[in-house]
Amino acid sequence: MTTSITNPSAAVWNAWEAEGRSYQLITDRELMLFTRHFPIQGGHVAVDVGCGNGAFSRQLHRFGYNVTGIDFADTALNAARRTPLPGVRYHHHDLNQGDPPTLPRGHIDLVVCRLTLPFLTDPTAWVRRVRDHWLRPGGQMYAVIPVVSDDARQPGGIPEEDIAALTSGWAQAVRYDLRGPLACLALRNAAT
Repeated sequence: MTTSITNPSAAVWNAWEAEGRSYQLITDRELMLFTRHFPIQGGHVAVDVGCGNGAFSRQLHRFGYNVTGIDFADTALNAARRTPLPGVRYHHHDLNQGDPPTLPRGHIDLVVCRLTLPFLTDPTAWVRRVRDHWLRPGGQMYAVIPVVSDDARQPGGIPEEDIAALTSGWAQAVRYDLRGPLACLALRNAAT
């Protein structure tokens, strides 16, 4: 994977949170397309990686998921925890340092990764790890990725060719786009 992405520290994320510029709003269109590709599964387990202030974690809860939000920025997690909900918990963890120790390996129904992949050291390897170790058979992953040109040297996006590589090895992969430009991947693991 061609990577031109820098990995901001937790301090940088905390500063972005304090400035109110670290999140992409969840639109009605995004939710409509999400529910089309990820039918509501009440009582299932979801992990929202890079959960930030917890907005999508709370939306998953409204859909009926038991949710674990993961982020490594304390300011974001503090914001997320201001709206406590039963069945939603938040954990501090840096995904570039391996899998969270409390992760129920092989038993997760859905992993959500909105706007986080470009900031991981090796996004392709991480997506494979989710597929092979995190998800249960038939589990799904939802990724929202800012698209940048191949020659871009800006943090926070992934070039088209690298986005296509993220879908390799999945039993089912659907891509659709949102304004931004944002690529959305609906990935499904093999059922067995």
